[in-house]
Amino acid sequence: MDRYITFLIRLCIITAGFACAALVAGTALALLTRIVTIQEAGQISDAGLGAGLVVAVFAFASLTGYVAFFPSVVIILYSEFTRRRDWLFYALCGGIIAALAPLAYALIGVATDTGGNDFVVVSVAAGMLGGITYWLVAGRNAGNWLPDAHTR
Repeated sequence: MDRYITFLIRLCIITAGFACAALVAGTALALLTRIVTIQEAGQISDAGLGAGLVVAVFAFASLTGYVAFFPSVVIILYSEFTRRRDWLFYALCGGIIAALAPLAYALIGVATDTGGNDFVVVSVAAGMLGGITYWLVAGRNAGNWLPDAHTR
């Protein structure tokens, strides 16, 4: 029973890591696509964040989570069962997943103009930040719930 509880806790940590990664990637996309410019971000009032920034972050975060969910599940399962714990693996996988999304939309004809290479570069940067965030929350302990090879 203890092993099932450990597995359930690990699933909760993985879910939290994915949600945090989507929020960080959404924030990066909101700032890097100039929805909110650096000058506007510097002029945000002391009362709190501007409504435009909050809406843009959550809109981009939900879009990021939607688009990256299934490729991320494959990467997360691979990393859990192979016990991949290095930050570079997660950063590169986040960048690859983020690069494939605008290219896939262009290939299937959903978006006729992806904004050129700039949007792909911004997407890759946001995906890498999301991958590093996932590593910080959940990836550092990937595969800890698995039994050791010598105790099997």
